[in-house]
Amino acid sequence: MFEERRELINSIPNLTEEDKELLYSALNMHGHICGGMPLGFVAGKAALKALGADREPNMDKMVIVFSGERHAAGCFADGVQFATGCTFGKGLMKKEPKGKFSFMLIDKVNEKAVQVTIKAEIMQKAFQSPFVKMRKEGVKPTEIPQDIAKPIFKNPFNANPENLFTIKGPFDFKVPKGKACFNLVVCEKCGDIVAENYIKVEDGKKVCIDCWSFK
Repeated sequence: MFEERRELINSIPNLTEEDKELLYSALNMHGHICGGMPLGFVAGKAALKALGADREPNMDKMVIVFSGERHAAGCFADGVQFATGCTFGKGLMKKEPKGKFSFMLIDKVNEKAVQVTIKAEIMQKAFQSPFVKMRKEGVKPTEIPQDIAKPIFKNPFNANPENLFTIKGPFDFKVPKGKACFNLVVCEKCGDIVAENYIKVEDGKKVCIDCWSFK
């Protein structure tokens, strides 16, 4: 499986070695070959270029994705995460559920942002593909024949980003500033370890949200 995925990545022309490694990792994390994740990856790269920024190794950028739940934008968001480095685990990716194939990349330090949206005709064409038709019929992504899945995985890398996305910005965008919490507290009811900024005080005791009576 991993060798096959590596071969797929290596078959895509004009990728840098860094992008090959990131895309390979993204595919392994995502779990299946599809068109949405690589489209998000290309969109994330386009957003970084438009913002004049590099992939985020720390906490200085963030992404707001305008997708929601239970529709096909989840794959797209995974690609955006890996391309930008603005991951859910680092607290740098948030959802504003609008059901759209769109996101905003924000430079928190310079207070600038860009918004990238997949063009309507691209999504309409994608939803007429054999891959999506099979998904509508309930076929799992990993059960779709590879001769259908692999070409749509490669398609975003063969297109000019200007033909795939509408990009707005850079424009001014401020994010409320706050410090990360590095202090831990033991809940005095259940004994769980909790980040201090999530602790509540009840009857003079420091308690976690689960043990707090007023939630």
